[in-house]
Amino acid sequence: MPLQVPGAVTVSPREANCMIEQMGLGLAVVVAMRTQDKIPGTLVELPQVAGESEEINQAYAKAFQRFTGGEKDMPMLFYCHHERCQLSVLAIKRAMDAGYHKLYWLRAGNSGWVNAGLPLERELVAKASAAKKQDAVQSALMEVRTCGVEVTDQDFVNIALKSPTDNALVSNLRLEAEKDRATRVNCLTRTRDAVAKIDAKNPALAEIDTLISRAPDEIDRAYKAARARVEASPSTHFKAPLDKIPLASLKTALEEARTYRSARQTCGTFDRPMPSNQAQWNAAKSGLDEYHTCLARLESRAESAVMEAAMEMASLRRSDSDFSAGEAVALVTGSARYRCSIRSASGCLPDASWDRVAAVATPSDIAAFEKSNSDRGNQSSDIKRLRAEANDWVDRFNAQQEASRSSSSGYYSAPSSPPQPLRRANNTFAPGMK
Repeated sequence: MPLQVPGAVTVSPREANCMIEQMGLGLAVVVAMRTQDKIPGTLVELPQVAGESEEINQAYAKAFQRFTGGEKDMPMLFYCHHERCQLSVLAIKRAMDAGYHKLYWLRAGNSGWVNAGLPLERELVAKASAAKKQDAVQSALMEVRTCGVEVTDQDFVNIALKSPTDNALVSNLRLEAEKDRATRVNCLTRTRDAVAKIDAKNPALAEIDTLISRAPDEIDRAYKAARARVEASPSTHFKAPLDKIPLASLKTALEEARTYRSARQTCGTFDRPMPSNQAQWNAAKSGLDEYHTCLARLESRAESAVMEAAMEMASLRRSDSDFSAGEAVALVTGSARYRCSIRSASGCLPDASWDRVAAVATPSDIAAFEKSNSDRGNQSSDIKRLRAEANDWVDRFNAQQEASRSSSSGYYSAPSSPPQPLRRANNTFAPGMK
């Protein structure tokens, strides 16, 4: 093999690497053989064809045209297997014949490239793929940090406030802990699945499995620790909120709760004997119209019932206090177990703070308050139920009226052909008889 090819510049692997890095896509790197071991930046793989036929020369000319765009001044770097490979020399000569003149020859070939300690293209691709995989794994592992479930003192306080008895407290703690355990385990499992999808053998999978197995105990310990901290000094968490409750506003809210009437209490029920004469028919029709008007009046406020209930019941919001009546009731019931008269330990809740509110929010007041809240929450469904009962009465009346028309005896003296009663869809009220 010659050391030089006339019309081309011989370059070493280091020089070729420098050209590739500096010139980028401005340099056409051409491998004159079929191989998997390409040097980085190789743009084209020429057909490995020996011979001097016109057909072969035209095939090479088309190949040069394709990857240079016909730019005769485009620099081209040729190489093949090793320094004894003649394919690159042949390719250079054909490039010259096609009119290209900025030609470079990597005489050492890709074997010389490797011997110079330079990476092949497939190695760089593999390395980039590995780096990309690692980045994806790290990104997935970052999700582990978001899977933590923090249990604060306030979390326990909130559970205590909705647990009037010790048994209720134990039950509610268990339910909350179960939800938090499920949240953490599900989050960690999603992360594990994401990592396994990228790299099924990643050692981080075992670490995540360990976190999943430990999650239940960790959550239980967190709740026990929060409970221990709060119960060591309940006065810190309950005294100030109790002392801020405005008693006058609380008393007003509780009195309003006692006077609240449910839909059934307000409108009653429409269940009366079937009319047997004109006077009874007229009275039934009038009563049904009034009944539907009452239900419609209640229903017109259904969409704003929750807001109205909050404004009426949580009358403490009219003052500077941050508490609603519902929060005040929960506070007095949930903090009762921590009074100093029950727990004579340091940090217990002073009885005076609790008694101040409990004197207004008596057990009977609290029961009435809770019932009124329940009735308000169920008002829409109660209205639908009452309307359905009234509509059933209308159906029975319609059936009786139809039967009487076909009967020769006739058992009441209503008009001979009164209009047929109407019913509307269940989401609107039925006007009843007409």
